[in-house]
Amino acid sequence: MILTDAEYHCLIGIPPRDHDREIIFRCIYNLTNSNGNAAIPLSSYGLNVTEQGDVRSICAPGSPCLEFNALFGGRLEEIFAECGCLEKFLRVVAETPLLQLIEDANPCQESGEPACLIETTCAGNGH
Repeated sequence: MILTDAEYHCLIGIPPRDHDREIIFRCIYNLTNSNGNAAIPLSSYGLNVTEQGDVRSICAPGSPCLEFNALFGGRLEEIFAECGCLEKFLRVVAETPLLQLIEDANPCQESGEPACLIETTCAGNGH
């Protein structure tokens, strides 16, 4: 799924963002800050540096990416529709194991003891 610039900016919103778009923005930032806001690219390790300077898991309690999971049960589809790219979102849902990953990962992320690891399947690897 490739979003146009307009679709992307609609999804993440413009400051001041509404609550749901702030969650989307923060989660995307935490997942993709490969240059990081630290000396090493923490996002590739599933980590980020908080505004207070603490290193945290991107799935730590109260993190935007955990809050993002809740959007799948409600507003996310509405937001994609508002932004004119619902068809792209529905294609991702239909053609990838995204919903299964969320279903499997969410309980693990919420308990996370001692770490949350979810096996995924990829096209071409025999699964």
